[in-house]
Amino acid sequence: MRVFDNDRQEWVGHERERQATALHDRDAVRQRAAWRGAVTVLAVCGLAFGTWALGWKDEPEPTAYLLAPQSPAADSQDVAGDPAAKSPTDGASAAADGLPRGFESLTDARGFRVAVPIGWSRSSLPGQGGIGVVNYRNYGGTLRLQVYEVSEPTPEASFRDFLDDTKVPKSPTFQKLSLEPVTEGQRLTYVTGRIDDEPDVGPWYVVDDRFEAVDGKPYAVVGYGSASTDRAEVRQLASNARAWFCPPGSLCPEPG
Repeated sequence: MRVFDNDRQEWVGHERERQATALHDRDAVRQRAAWRGAVTVLAVCGLAFGTWALGWKDEPEPTAYLLAPQSPAADSQDVAGDPAAKSPTDGASAAADGLPRGFESLTDARGFRVAVPIGWSRSSLPGQGGIGVVNYRNYGGTLRLQVYEVSEPTPEASFRDFLDDTKVPKSPTFQKLSLEPVTEGQRLTYVTGRIDDEPDVGPWYVVDDRFEAVDGKPYAVVGYGSASTDRAEVRQLASNARAWFCPPGSLCPEPG
């Protein structure tokens, strides 16, 4: 007797039917085993993914590393006649115990060290010496500190020329108050009228120190104060600048 095998789409005999049935049962077993394997693999993968996902959510947030801003470099390209005022705190060192309150020791862009009141502005002009003429001013321009290299060979020669009206014309209100010796130089104090390029604040009181520095060259540090300024403040301004002055390329101990 023959029967129709639906899987094979053919007529088969009784013996062939038994063979077909055996093959069909074997294929069914293999398919069930394959499905079980696939399900197992998917289950393992799902478990692994779940574990990874949970672990990832427990990781801390990325840390943001904040970099401290770098201090601006010294103005190595500073040229004579720069119009922009600069903060004297650029390149400033920590104030030593010997500095009065409100002053800081700084290394200027021209290479010299000096003590200046904190927060003053800076400008420079051409000069005959290597550092030119450097000015520091308070807000409002009623106080000024000036630093420059003297063109004459000695402080004494420089003051002789300065006090000679034929060489250095002066304001009609110019009045010499004193000329006295100081360490390695001289100090001139005087009052004068209006100064070019400075605010018109009435008479100026001036303390002018000219001295020979450790490099053998003569320099000047000059304090200026308006008529409304305490003269002791102007004297302190010049004295602190002189005490802390160190010429470019030199090693100088800190006062005190």
